[in-house]
Amino acid sequence: MVTRWSSRLTLLALVLLLAAVGGCKGKKDTPINPDLVGGTSGTGPEQTSGEGMQELELEKLLFSKDKGLKPVYFDYDSYALRPDALTALSGNAELIKKVPNVIIQIEGHCDERGTQEYNLALGEKRALATREHLMKLGISGDRMITISYGEENPAVDGHDESAWKFNRRSEFNKAM
Repeated sequence: MVTRWSSRLTLLALVLLLAAVGGCKGKKDTPINPDLVGGTSGTGPEQTSGEGMQELELEKLLFSKDKGLKPVYFDYDSYALRPDALTALSGNAELIKKVPNVIIQIEGHCDERGTQEYNLALGEKRALATREHLMKLGISGDRMITISYGEENPAVDGHDESAWKFNRRSEFNKAM
C-alpha cells in the first residue's frame, strides 16, 4: 500500500515538473512594468559616470610591486624604524591617503635566526611600529590591521646577511 502511494506521488511530481518545464518554453520574457524598460519613459538605459574608476585604479597602484607601497626594512633584532624606513613610510602615507576606503594589512617579517616564538613576537612589534608611525602621519588606525609571519615568508631565500636584510621587514597588502 505504501509502495503504491509512493509510486503515485513520484509520478505526480514528474508530471508536474514536465508541465512546468514545458509550459515555460513558449513564454516570452515580458517585463513586469513595461514603462521602465527600453527607454519608453525616463532617461532610457542606465548611464554611468565613471566615478569610482579613479579610486579603483589607485587601489591597484597602491598594491603594485613597482609603484605601490614600499616595504620597510629593519636592523637585526630590532623593531626601531630606521631613517630609510621613515622616508618610505612618508611616501606610503601619501599613497594611502589617496585611496580612503581601502584597509591595509601590515605584515611583520623576520629573518630565520631566533626561535619561532621570538620571531613571531618581533614580527608583530615591527608591524605595530609601522602602524603607529603611519598613524602619526595621519592614517586612521581603523584602516590598518597587523599580522606577524615571523620567519615563515622570507622575501629572499638564503642563509646570510645578503638575504636576511630583505627578510627583516614590514610589507603592505590589502586586507580582505
